[in-house]
Amino acid sequence: MPRQRAGVLAVRAVNQYRRRDVLSYLALRYYLNNEAARTDRWANEVATDLVLKRSDQPYFRAYHFKDGNHRMGVEHRPMFLPCANEALAEAALLAECARHPIVFGNPDFVFSYQLATGEDRSGIFGHYSAGLRNRHDAIAQACDDCPEGTVRYLDLKKFYPSVHPDLALKAWRKAADQAEIAPRWRELGDKFIGDHAKATDGQKPSILTGPMFSHLIGNLVLRDIDAQLAGLNGVKYFRYVDDITLVGRDEQIRAAVKTIRSILGELGLKAHDDDSPKSLIVPCSEWVQGRHDFQDRRRPVSWKTLIGDLKRHLLAHPDARDSLHDAFVGEGMRIPVRDYSEAIFERGYLQKIQEWSRFRWFWRNKRKVSTDSLIDQARQLRIQFESEFKELVGEYQSANTYGKKRLTPKIRYRSGRLTYLATDDALFDLAKIADSVPELHLQSMVMAATATRKLDGLLELGTNAAQAVAQPLRAAGKTAHISLQSLSDAQMQALAVFQLNGVAVQRPPTLDDQRSEMLVFSEQGGTPKLMRSPDKFIREIACLHGLSKLPRHPSILESVFDEDEELAVDAVEQLQESISL
Repeated sequence: MPRQRAGVLAVRAVNQYRRRDVLSYLALRYYLNNEAARTDRWANEVATDLVLKRSDQPYFRAYHFKDGNHRMGVEHRPMFLPCANEALAEAALLAECARHPIVFGNPDFVFSYQLATGEDRSGIFGHYSAGLRNRHDAIAQACDDCPEGTVRYLDLKKFYPSVHPDLALKAWRKAADQAEIAPRWRELGDKFIGDHAKATDGQKPSILTGPMFSHLIGNLVLRDIDAQLAGLNGVKYFRYVDDITLVGRDEQIRAAVKTIRSILGELGLKAHDDDSPKSLIVPCSEWVQGRHDFQDRRRPVSWKTLIGDLKRHLLAHPDARDSLHDAFVGEGMRIPVRDYSEAIFERGYLQKIQEWSRFRWFWRNKRKVSTDSLIDQARQLRIQFESEFKELVGEYQSANTYGKKRLTPKIRYRSGRLTYLATDDALFDLAKIADSVPELHLQSMVMAATATRKLDGLLELGTNAAQAVAQPLRAAGKTAHISLQSLSDAQMQALAVFQLNGVAVQRPPTLDDQRSEMLVFSEQGGTPKLMRSPDKFIREIACLHGLSKLPRHPSILESVFDEDEELAVDAVEQLQESISL
């Protein structure tokens, strides 16, 4: 009997959380092994009902790298990862909100977390990069309209952890009333906010960083600022999450900043001080020098063409996976080659072609794709990115503050791709170059750990940094090494990520007595003890995995849930999403 396609909501949740954290993604994949759970009806009715009736809050606190370097140490961003059932219920609630775009949709000047609509399966929200690119274009137009003016950046301090549940509830209920959504959906939003407050463990109650629902609430909470600033004469206002950009004449911008700070104070929020590096002021005449920073270069080979062709080839020839993987490894590359065999299970060839033809990636180029052509593209990209990386870092060293702000995302982009493309020796040399730039500490550590397979320094950075190294090491079939005699909570979580990916890690025997429950789960999968864990997230994911001789994590991470699951390199995506929060 042919396997039924997963519903829109299940695929949205899978795509969204694969870009966020490996643990949430795995939990969803194990949950969706149940055929019934894949349907939109399950998400809309069963998943939401289970959330409404629960009395606990199954969130896992993961440590993501936020900031830091060798001198100042590491600052983590606590990410509260929801259980799989909640992720599906979130997808259902946010899909309902998307049906009321006048209330829940973004104004023209807000570019973050635009809700997906219709049959879009790419995620619960539109991809973050599209929002950044659209904001950039809007700022460029504002600079053209006010060439003698300035661009002012203003960033809020610890935004989500500063949003009190009462403020969140007020914003949510106001929007729910305006949209006249059904009581069940309104109650579900209330429930999420209440559970967030309870999950903060004695700290200041707030909405959580991690769940997708928080992004909707963040947008709603800032609507008062959006409304007041959008109407100010002489100032153009743009917002991406908690990052505000103003364009206008100096005196008008100073008045706008004063208004923003006043409104934020009334909401219990605060922006960074004027002397903070995040409160940058740039003349419009200088800003427009970077107006084309987000435009793709016109070149025959790009990362998008490589990944698009790779997906097209694997969908049409799933049996070519092993030979293609070996060919990449033979070139010293670490590109993951997914298993699409289950995603296209018992589907006729003509039916597949007809359905894939809807997507741009299928028609992006009509030349024949083969193992040789994919290897050739990857070689060209390796040469191109290595050259551009060195050139950009050289420019960075002599750039002013705004110049460095422009160059940093370009360098990070190339470093992320080179982690999959460059040879070990070249990658290690690039890591040393990146180490001279404080803003590239994370990228330097990721590249060095991937090249040397030594994890001592990398583990402290957190789970997103670990995934950025674990995925390419798994693709290359390499063994990693640890010499540490003890591990912090963040280090244990990072080590678990390597084991979830199936990366062999040689470590001192002293660490065998320091295993957290997540570390045990990564090594063994579900066990009777883990299934009775007091940690609700661990208990649930262990039960979803079930008892087996070996953990199923590596095979799950290397397979594709649905043919509409994005073939993004999720390690790169997780880093970028954490940075852009």
